[in-house]
Amino acid sequence: MKPVKPTQLIIKLVVGIVLGIIIGTYAGEWVGTKWLMYVAVFGKDILKDLIQFFLPLIMVTFLAVGIADLGKRAGKMLNFTVGLSYTYTVVACVLGAIVIVIFFKAFPSITEVAMGKIVPRKLPPNIVNIKIPYPFSASLITSIVLGFVLGIGMTWVKSDNLLKITQEGREISSEMIRRVIIPIIPFYVGCVFATISYKGDIWPKMVVFGYMLVIIVLLQWAWLFIQYSIAGGYAKRNPYPVFKTMFPAYLTAWGTTSSAVTMPISLARGKTIPDMREDIADFVFPMCSQTHLSGSAMTITISAITVSLLTYAKMPGLASLILFILILSVIEVGAVGVPGGSIMAAWPVLTGVLGFGEEAMALMFALFLIQDSFGTAANITGDASIAMIVNKKFGEAAAAS
Repeated sequence: MKPVKPTQLIIKLVVGIVLGIIIGTYAGEWVGTKWLMYVAVFGKDILKDLIQFFLPLIMVTFLAVGIADLGKRAGKMLNFTVGLSYTYTVVACVLGAIVIVIFFKAFPSITEVAMGKIVPRKLPPNIVNIKIPYPFSASLITSIVLGFVLGIGMTWVKSDNLLKITQEGREISSEMIRRVIIPIIPFYVGCVFATISYKGDIWPKMVVFGYMLVIIVLLQWAWLFIQYSIAGGYAKRNPYPVFKTMFPAYLTAWGTTSSAVTMPISLARGKTIPDMREDIADFVFPMCSQTHLSGSAMTITISAITVSLLTYAKMPGLASLILFILILSVIEVGAVGVPGGSIMAAWPVLTGVLGFGEEAMALMFALFLIQDSFGTAANITGDASIAMIVNKKFGEAAAAS
Protein backbone atom coordinates (compact mmCIF):
# COMPACT_ATOMS: atom_id res chain seq x y z
CA MET A 1 0.00 0.00 0.00
CA LYS A 2 1.47 3.33 -1.09
CA PRO A 3 1.79 6.21 1.39
CA VAL A 4 -0.88 8.89 1.10
CA LYS A 5 0.21 12.40 0.17
CA PRO A 6 -0.88 15.18 2.57
CA THR A 7 -3.36 16.83 0.19
CA GLN A 8 -4.78 13.49 -0.85
CA LEU A 9 -5.24 12.51 2.79
CA ILE A 10 -7.26 15.61 3.62
CA ILE A 11 -9.40 15.21 0.49
CA LYS A 12 -10.02 11.52 1.20
CA LEU A 13 -10.83 12.30 4.83
CA VAL A 14 -13.38 14.94 3.86
CA VAL A 15 -14.90 12.60 1.26
CA GLY A 16 -15.06 9.82 3.87
CA ILE A 17 -16.80 12.10 6.37
CA VAL A 18 -19.33 13.35 3.80
CA LEU A 19 -20.13 9.85 2.50
CA GLY A 20 -20.39 8.57 6.08
CA ILE A 21 -22.87 11.29 7.00
CA ILE A 22 -24.95 10.64 3.86
CA ILE A 23 -25.01 6.88 4.46
CA GLY A 24 -25.84 7.25 8.15
CA THR A 25 -28.57 9.79 7.46
CA TYR A 26 -30.39 8.00 4.65
CA ALA A 27 -29.53 4.29 4.99
CA GLY A 28 -32.75 2.41 5.64
CA GLU A 29 -34.93 5.25 4.43
CA TRP A 30 -34.25 4.46 0.80
CA VAL A 31 -35.31 1.05 -0.50
CA GLY A 32 -32.50 -1.50 -0.40
CA THR A 33 -29.98 0.71 1.43
CA LYS A 34 -30.08 -0.75 4.96
CA TRP A 35 -27.20 -3.08 4.03
CA LEU A 36 -24.90 -0.04 3.86
CA MET A 37 -25.12 0.31 7.64
CA TYR A 38 -24.16 -3.34 8.11
CA VAL A 39 -21.08 -2.64 5.98
CA ALA A 40 -20.32 0.52 7.99
CA VAL A 41 -20.61 -1.30 11.33
CA PHE A 42 -18.38 -4.14 10.12
CA GLY A 43 -15.86 -1.70 8.61
CA LYS A 44 -15.74 0.34 11.81
CA ASP A 45 -15.06 -2.72 13.98
CA ILE A 46 -12.48 -4.46 11.76
CA LEU A 47 -10.54 -1.27 10.93
CA LYS A 48 -10.54 -0.26 14.60
CA ASP A 49 -9.04 -3.62 15.53
CA LEU A 50 -6.45 -3.36 12.75
CA ILE A 51 -5.36 0.08 13.92
CA GLN A 52 -5.28 -0.96 17.56
CA PHE A 53 -3.14 -3.97 16.63
CA PHE A 54 -0.23 -1.60 15.98
CA LEU A 55 -0.77 0.76 18.90
CA PRO A 56 1.31 -1.07 21.56
CA LEU A 57 4.26 -1.29 19.14
CA ILE A 58 3.94 2.41 18.33
CA MET A 59 3.70 3.38 21.99
CA VAL A 60 6.60 1.22 23.19
CA THR A 61 9.03 2.14 20.41
CA PHE A 62 8.24 5.87 20.19
CA LEU A 63 8.27 6.36 23.95
CA ALA A 64 11.32 4.19 24.67
CA VAL A 65 13.47 5.75 21.96
CA GLY A 66 12.37 9.28 22.89
CA ILE A 67 13.40 8.80 26.51
CA ALA A 68 16.61 6.93 25.65
CA ASP A 69 17.66 9.59 23.15
CA LEU A 70 17.18 12.28 25.77
CA GLY A 71 19.33 10.32 28.19
CA LYS A 72 22.12 9.76 25.66
CA ARG A 73 22.34 13.27 24.34
CA ALA A 74 25.20 15.35 25.67
CA GLY A 75 26.31 18.90 25.19
CA LYS A 76 24.98 22.09 26.65
CA MET A 77 23.59 23.51 23.41
CA LEU A 78 21.83 20.28 22.49
CA ASN A 79 20.34 19.79 25.93
CA PHE A 80 19.23 23.42 26.02
CA THR A 81 17.61 23.23 22.56
CA VAL A 82 15.78 19.98 23.24
CA GLY A 83 14.74 21.14 26.70
CA LEU A 84 13.36 24.39 25.31
CA SER A 85 11.48 22.51 22.58
CA TYR A 86 9.86 20.21 25.14
CA THR A 87 9.07 23.11 27.45
CA TYR A 88 7.38 25.01 24.62
CA THR A 89 5.38 21.92 23.69
CA VAL A 90 4.17 21.40 27.26
CA VAL A 91 3.38 25.12 27.75
CA ALA A 92 1.48 25.24 24.45
CA CYS A 93 -0.64 22.28 25.55
CA VAL A 94 -1.35 23.90 28.92
CA LEU A 95 -2.24 27.19 27.23
CA GLY A 96 -4.58 25.41 24.81
CA ALA A 97 -6.24 23.54 27.68
CA ILE A 98 -6.77 26.70 29.74
CA VAL A 99 -8.21 28.69 26.82
CA ILE A 100 -10.62 25.98 25.69
CA VAL A 101 -11.82 25.26 29.23
CA ILE A 102 -12.49 28.98 29.74
CA PHE A 103 -14.30 29.08 26.39
CA PHE A 104 -16.61 26.21 27.26
CA LYS A 105 -17.23 27.62 30.75
CA ALA A 106 -18.13 30.98 29.22
CA PHE A 107 -20.36 29.48 26.50
CA PRO A 108 -21.86 26.28 27.95
CA SER A 109 -24.79 26.40 25.53
CA ILE A 110 -22.48 25.41 22.66
CA THR A 111 -21.77 21.95 24.01
CA GLU A 112 -25.23 21.59 25.54
CA VAL A 113 -26.75 21.89 22.07
CA ALA A 114 -24.18 19.45 20.67
CA MET A 115 -24.85 16.84 23.36
CA GLY A 116 -28.57 17.51 23.08
CA LYS A 117 -31.37 15.26 24.19
CA ILE A 118 -31.56 13.08 21.10
CA VAL A 119 -32.68 9.50 21.59
CA PRO A 120 -30.26 7.62 19.31
CA ARG A 121 -31.35 4.87 16.99
CA LYS A 122 -29.90 1.46 17.76
CA LEU A 123 -27.14 0.39 15.39
CA PRO A 124 -27.52 -2.88 13.47
CA PRO A 125 -25.34 -5.71 14.81
CA ASN A 126 -22.00 -6.70 13.34
CA ILE A 127 -22.95 -9.88 11.52
CA VAL A 128 -19.31 -10.65 10.58
CA ASN A 129 -17.74 -10.58 14.03
CA ILE A 130 -14.00 -10.89 13.33
CA LYS A 131 -11.58 -9.77 16.06
CA ILE A 132 -7.89 -8.86 15.80
CA PRO A 133 -6.37 -8.99 19.31
CA TYR A 134 -3.59 -6.77 20.65
CA PRO A 135 -0.12 -8.22 19.95
CA PHE A 136 1.47 -7.38 23.32
CA SER A 137 -1.07 -6.43 25.92
CA ALA A 138 -4.75 -5.75 26.22
CA SER A 139 -3.91 -2.55 28.10
CA LEU A 140 -2.25 0.47 26.50
CA ILE A 141 -1.27 1.64 29.97
CA THR A 142 0.95 -1.46 30.09
CA SER A 143 2.57 -0.35 26.82
CA ILE A 144 3.13 3.15 28.19
CA VAL A 145 4.82 1.76 31.32
CA LEU A 146 6.90 -0.65 29.22
CA GLY A 147 8.03 2.22 27.02
CA PHE A 148 9.14 4.21 30.05
CA VAL A 149 10.91 1.20 31.58
CA LEU A 150 12.79 0.40 28.37
CA GLY A 151 13.72 4.04 27.73
CA ILE A 152 15.00 4.69 31.24
CA GLY A 153 16.62 1.26 31.45
CA MET A 154 18.55 1.72 28.20
CA THR A 155 19.82 5.04 29.54
CA TRP A 156 20.93 3.54 32.84
CA VAL A 157 22.75 0.51 31.40
CA LYS A 158 23.86 2.29 28.20
CA SER A 159 22.43 -0.50 26.06
CA ASP A 160 23.39 0.55 22.53
CA ASN A 161 22.34 -2.80 21.05
CA LEU A 162 18.82 -2.69 22.49
CA LEU A 163 18.53 0.98 21.56
CA LYS A 164 19.40 0.17 17.96
CA ILE A 165 16.76 -2.57 17.89
CA THR A 166 14.18 -0.24 19.43
CA GLN A 167 15.08 2.51 16.95
CA GLU A 168 14.54 0.07 14.10
CA GLY A 169 11.24 -0.87 15.71
CA ARG A 170 10.28 2.78 15.68
CA GLU A 171 11.17 2.95 11.99
CA ILE A 172 8.90 -0.03 11.38
CA SER A 173 6.15 1.70 13.37
CA SER A 174 6.61 4.88 11.33
CA GLU A 175 6.37 2.96 8.06
CA MET A 176 3.26 1.11 9.26
CA ILE A 177 1.69 4.46 10.11
CA ARG A 178 2.68 5.88 6.74
CA ARG A 179 1.82 2.93 4.52
CA VAL A 180 -1.01 1.11 6.29
CA ILE A 181 -2.74 3.06 9.04
CA ILE A 182 -2.96 6.52 7.48
CA PRO A 183 -4.35 5.17 4.15
CA ILE A 184 -7.18 3.31 5.93
CA ILE A 185 -8.04 6.18 8.27
CA PRO A 186 -10.47 7.89 5.81
CA PHE A 187 -12.40 4.61 5.50
CA TYR A 188 -12.44 4.13 9.27
CA VAL A 189 -13.53 7.71 9.95
CA GLY A 190 -16.19 7.42 7.24
CA CYS A 191 -17.62 4.27 8.84
CA VAL A 192 -17.66 5.84 12.30
CA PHE A 193 -19.32 9.00 11.01
CA ALA A 194 -21.94 6.81 9.34
CA THR A 195 -22.76 5.26 12.72
CA ILE A 196 -22.80 8.65 14.46
CA SER A 197 -25.06 10.09 11.78
CA TYR A 198 -27.32 7.03 11.88
CA LYS A 199 -27.83 7.60 15.60
CA GLY A 200 -28.96 11.15 14.79
CA ASP A 201 -26.54 13.49 16.60
CA ILE A 202 -23.97 14.42 13.96
CA TRP A 203 -24.95 17.98 12.98
CA PRO A 204 -24.66 19.60 16.44
CA LYS A 205 -21.16 18.13 16.73
CA MET A 206 -20.20 19.62 13.36
CA VAL A 207 -21.24 23.06 14.59
CA VAL A 208 -18.89 22.71 17.56
CA PHE A 209 -16.13 21.58 15.18
CA GLY A 210 -16.54 24.81 13.25
CA TYR A 211 -15.97 26.84 16.43
CA MET A 212 -12.96 24.70 17.36
CA LEU A 213 -11.24 25.06 13.99
CA VAL A 214 -11.41 28.85 14.26
CA ILE A 215 -10.19 28.83 17.88
CA ILE A 216 -7.33 26.42 17.10
CA VAL A 217 -5.96 28.48 14.20
CA LEU A 218 -6.28 31.77 16.13
CA LEU A 219 -4.59 30.25 19.19
CA GLN A 220 -1.74 28.86 17.08
CA TRP A 221 -1.08 32.36 15.78
CA ALA A 222 -1.29 33.74 19.31
CA TRP A 223 1.24 31.10 20.41
CA LEU A 224 3.61 32.12 17.61
CA PHE A 225 3.27 35.73 18.81
CA ILE A 226 4.17 34.63 22.34
CA GLN A 227 7.16 32.58 21.14
CA TYR A 228 8.58 35.39 19.04
CA SER A 229 7.96 37.94 21.79
CA ILE A 230 9.93 35.78 24.25
CA ALA A 231 12.72 35.30 21.70
CA GLY A 232 12.83 39.01 20.90
CA GLY A 233 12.96 39.94 24.56
CA TYR A 234 15.77 37.49 25.27
CA ALA A 235 17.80 38.35 22.15
CA LYS A 236 17.12 42.09 22.61
CA ARG A 237 15.92 42.60 19.04
CA ASN A 238 12.66 43.13 17.14
CA PRO A 239 11.41 39.60 16.41
CA TYR A 240 8.75 40.44 13.86
CA PRO A 241 11.08 40.97 10.89
CA VAL A 242 12.30 37.46 11.72
CA PHE A 243 8.74 36.17 11.49
CA LYS A 244 8.43 37.89 8.10
CA THR A 245 11.61 36.14 7.03
CA MET A 246 10.16 32.78 8.09
CA PHE A 247 6.74 33.30 6.49
CA PRO A 248 7.71 31.41 3.30
CA ALA A 249 8.49 28.41 5.53
CA TYR A 250 5.05 28.80 7.12
CA LEU A 251 3.39 28.65 3.70
CA THR A 252 5.55 25.69 2.65
CA ALA A 253 4.66 23.75 5.81
CA TRP A 254 1.01 24.61 5.27
CA GLY A 255 1.25 22.94 1.87
CA THR A 256 3.40 19.91 2.76
CA THR A 257 1.88 19.13 6.19
CA SER A 258 5.31 17.80 7.17
CA SER A 259 7.95 19.41 9.39
CA ALA A 260 10.62 17.09 8.01
CA VAL A 261 9.86 17.93 4.38
CA THR A 262 9.74 21.67 5.14
CA MET A 263 12.95 21.69 7.20
CA PRO A 264 15.30 22.56 4.27
CA ILE A 265 13.18 25.65 3.56
CA SER A 266 13.09 26.70 7.21
CA LEU A 267 16.86 26.17 7.48
CA ALA A 268 17.55 28.27 4.39
CA ARG A 269 15.29 31.07 5.65
CA GLY A 270 16.75 30.80 9.16
CA LYS A 271 20.26 31.41 7.88
CA THR A 272 19.14 34.79 6.53
CA ILE A 273 18.12 36.02 10.00
CA PRO A 274 20.45 38.92 10.92
CA ASP A 275 23.35 37.88 13.22
CA MET A 276 22.32 34.20 13.05
CA ARG A 277 25.43 32.00 13.16
CA GLU A 278 25.35 29.48 10.32
CA ASP A 279 26.62 26.61 12.47
CA ILE A 280 23.89 27.24 15.04
CA ALA A 281 21.22 27.39 12.34
CA ASP A 282 22.56 24.11 10.90
CA PHE A 283 22.08 22.54 14.32
CA VAL A 284 18.86 24.10 15.62
CA PHE A 285 16.51 23.88 12.64
CA PRO A 286 17.01 20.16 11.88
CA MET A 287 16.84 19.37 15.61
CA CYS A 288 13.66 21.41 16.18
CA SER A 289 11.99 19.86 13.14
CA GLN A 290 12.12 16.60 15.12
CA THR A 291 11.52 17.83 18.67
CA HIS A 292 9.41 20.99 18.50
CA LEU A 293 5.73 20.20 17.85
CA SER A 294 4.02 22.73 20.04
CA GLY A 295 1.44 23.75 17.42
CA SER A 296 0.31 20.18 16.78
CA ALA A 297 0.39 19.20 20.45
CA MET A 298 -1.70 22.23 21.37
CA THR A 299 -4.27 21.20 18.76
CA ILE A 300 -4.43 17.64 20.08
CA THR A 301 -5.01 18.93 23.62
CA ILE A 302 -7.78 21.31 22.54
CA SER A 303 -9.38 18.60 20.42
CA ALA A 304 -9.19 16.06 23.26
CA ILE A 305 -11.04 18.33 25.69
CA THR A 306 -13.65 19.19 23.05
CA VAL A 307 -14.24 15.59 22.01
CA SER A 308 -14.44 14.49 25.65
CA LEU A 309 -17.28 16.97 26.16
CA LEU A 310 -19.06 15.91 22.98
CA THR A 311 -18.88 12.17 23.59
CA TYR A 312 -18.76 11.80 27.38
CA ALA A 313 -20.40 15.07 28.51
CA LYS A 314 -17.44 15.91 30.74
CA MET A 315 -13.89 17.21 30.55
CA PRO A 316 -10.91 15.00 31.37
CA GLY A 317 -9.86 15.07 35.03
CA LEU A 318 -6.99 17.37 35.95
CA ALA A 319 -4.61 14.54 36.87
CA SER A 320 -5.39 12.64 33.67
CA LEU A 321 -4.96 15.79 31.59
CA ILE A 322 -1.57 16.60 33.14
CA LEU A 323 -0.35 13.04 32.60
CA PHE A 324 -1.67 13.16 29.05
CA ILE A 325 0.22 16.38 28.25
CA LEU A 326 3.50 15.17 29.76
CA ILE A 327 3.43 11.85 27.89
CA LEU A 328 2.20 13.45 24.67
CA SER A 329 5.13 15.88 24.69
CA VAL A 330 7.56 12.94 24.78
CA ILE A 331 6.02 10.64 22.19
CA GLU A 332 5.43 13.41 19.65
CA VAL A 333 9.18 13.26 18.96
CA GLY A 334 9.57 11.01 15.94
CA ALA A 335 5.99 11.54 14.79
CA VAL A 336 7.04 14.22 12.33
CA GLY A 337 7.53 13.49 8.65
CA VAL A 338 4.33 11.46 8.44
CA PRO A 339 1.15 13.35 7.51
CA GLY A 340 -1.19 12.66 10.40
CA GLY A 341 1.69 11.16 12.38
CA SER A 342 1.14 13.43 15.38
CA ILE A 343 -2.42 12.29 16.01
CA MET A 344 -1.51 8.68 15.23
CA ALA A 345 1.30 8.73 17.79
CA ALA A 346 -1.10 10.31 20.28
CA TRP A 347 -3.74 7.59 19.80
CA PRO A 348 -2.35 5.27 22.52
CA VAL A 349 -2.28 8.12 25.04
CA LEU A 350 -5.78 9.26 24.15
CA THR A 351 -7.18 5.76 24.60
CA GLY A 352 -4.92 4.65 27.45
CA VAL A 353 -4.88 7.80 29.59
CA LEU A 354 -8.11 9.59 28.67
CA GLY A 355 -10.09 6.43 27.94
CA PHE A 356 -11.29 7.49 24.47
CA GLY A 357 -13.38 5.01 22.50
CA GLU A 358 -13.87 4.58 18.77
CA GLU A 359 -16.37 7.42 18.31
CA ALA A 360 -14.14 9.83 20.22
CA MET A 361 -11.08 8.81 18.20
CA ALA A 362 -12.90 9.27 14.90
CA LEU A 363 -13.89 12.78 15.97
CA MET A 364 -10.28 13.43 17.05
CA PHE A 365 -8.97 12.39 13.63
CA ALA A 366 -11.52 14.53 11.82
CA LEU A 367 -10.85 17.65 13.89
CA PHE A 368 -7.06 17.25 13.88
CA LEU A 369 -6.39 16.24 10.28
CA ILE A 370 -8.58 18.95 8.77
CA GLN A 371 -6.36 21.59 10.45
CA ASP A 372 -3.11 19.56 10.31
CA SER A 373 -1.47 21.94 7.85
CA PHE A 374 -1.93 24.87 10.26
CA GLY A 375 -0.42 22.90 13.14
CA THR A 376 2.61 21.90 11.08
CA ALA A 377 3.09 25.48 9.93
CA ALA A 378 3.00 26.67 13.55
CA ASN A 379 5.57 24.02 14.50
CA ILE A 380 8.06 24.89 11.78
CA THR A 381 7.67 28.68 12.06
CA GLY A 382 8.17 28.54 15.82
CA ASP A 383 11.56 26.88 15.29
CA ALA A 384 13.06 30.25 14.41
CA SER A 385 12.09 31.67 17.80
CA ILE A 386 14.05 28.86 19.46
CA ALA A 387 16.96 29.48 17.10
CA MET A 388 17.04 33.15 18.14
CA ILE A 389 17.33 32.19 21.80
CA VAL A 390 19.98 29.52 21.19
CA ASN A 391 21.95 31.90 18.94
CA LYS A 392 21.91 34.58 21.65
CA LYS A 393 22.89 32.18 24.42
CA PHE A 394 25.61 30.20 22.62
CA GLY A 395 26.53 32.33 19.61
CA GLU A 396 28.05 35.15 21.58
CA ALA A 397 30.03 32.71 23.75
CA ALA A 398 31.36 30.96 20.67
CA ALA A 399 32.30 34.24 19.04
CA ALA A 400 34.11 35.43 22.19
CA SER A 401 36.16 32.23 22.38
